[in-house]
Amino acid sequence: MTEVWFYISNDASDGARALLLRRLLERAQQSARHLHIHTRDESAATRLDQWLWQPSSSFLPHGLVDGEQANKQSVVIGHGASPGQSHDVLVNLDQQVPDFFSRFKRVVELVSGNEKDRQTSRERWKYYRDRGYHVTKHELG
Repeated sequence: MTEVWFYISNDASDGARALLLRRLLERAQQSARHLHIHTRDESAATRLDQWLWQPSSSFLPHGLVDGEQANKQSVVIGHGASPGQSHDVLVNLDQQVPDFFSRFKRVVELVSGNEKDRQTSRERWKYYRDRGYHVTKHELG
């Protein structure tokens, strides 16, 4: 059954979730995990793809789910209904739980200290819990 992990930060700044994502991606780079990063729409996926190519962020090989080399990347960015071929770790950056989440071994939810972000994460937590999924909270400093 899919494990669900919530990484929670007290940082309420606008870039708090991006910092959490960067930390997660740096860890993933050192492991054999395959990550599918789910965004709310194509625009968000494109912005994330561009951000990961910026010199200010540490480079991480990645691709878009509909790209030619997607099946060869350990990190894939997508949106919409199809998560592609990898079903190892889903990083959900959307405010909604994607319908396909249960295909993955693990789901990661990133939560900042922003009150709106906290409220929507509580709804997602309840969604997973009410369906019988084991949910774990990791509070980060």
